[in-house]
Amino acid sequence: MIKTAHIIVLLMTLTILSHCDECNDCDGFISEPTASFTFIDADSLLWIEENLEAMIDSLLYTDSVSHQLSLISDYLEDSLTILTDSIENGGLLEAEQLLITDQIILIDSLIFINGESDVYYTTKIDTLNIIKTALVSGNVLLDTVINLFNNQFQVFEELTSQYEIPLNYNDSLSSLGFSIADDLYFINLHHANEWVIDVRGNASVSISQIDTVASAHNFSNIIIQCENSSCKANEIVFTCYY
Repeated sequence: MIKTAHIIVLLMTLTILSHCDECNDCDGFISEPTASFTFIDADSLLWIEENLEAMIDSLLYTDSVSHQLSLISDYLEDSLTILTDSIENGGLLEAEQLLITDQIILIDSLIFINGESDVYYTTKIDTLNIIKTALVSGNVLLDTVINLFNNQFQVFEELTSQYEIPLNYNDSLSSLGFSIADDLYFINLHHANEWVIDVRGNASVSISQIDTVASAHNFSNIIIQCENSSCKANEIVFTCYY
């Protein structure tokens, strides 16, 4: 009697699965567990970071020059004051006074030019930081996703920072292809699949232990974020550097 009951439950489950292949909610059947993907342009990010470093070094140098020029200006102003007092007391120091005045004019012009450089580098750094923030956020347009395990295509038309990609719930291997800015990338994922029926009779697939297949991708780097060691579908995030 127990065996017969188990067989009946199994047949009912198979019947549900056979009629609800890829729908999200079909008579209690839940399918298409997903993984989240973020794509970051690694080459552009590297270029931005290198230029940021150069601009920051230049800004530090102009700040150092500004400090030195300010010290020289203070020294010349003090010297001019002393000379002016000496002349007023009968000293014959007009030539020295003229020389100090010319030097002050020169230093003031250098301070002005250096200040313009300071503004230039500060503006460039702010602009590069804005671009860097956009790149790190992963705001890119993913043109197409190809689910190689079932030859299904997903075409995207809006810019976003994270994409929800269905995984292969019929097998323990998900093979995915991505089209980004006319370049093609691929990744293979292995995972553990388990069919689950809850107390209400809803059938769903549980996918866990998701990881990349070694050397089965052409991204420059992939960082995986999981909520816990189970690395379950609908929780896992892949940050892919291309």
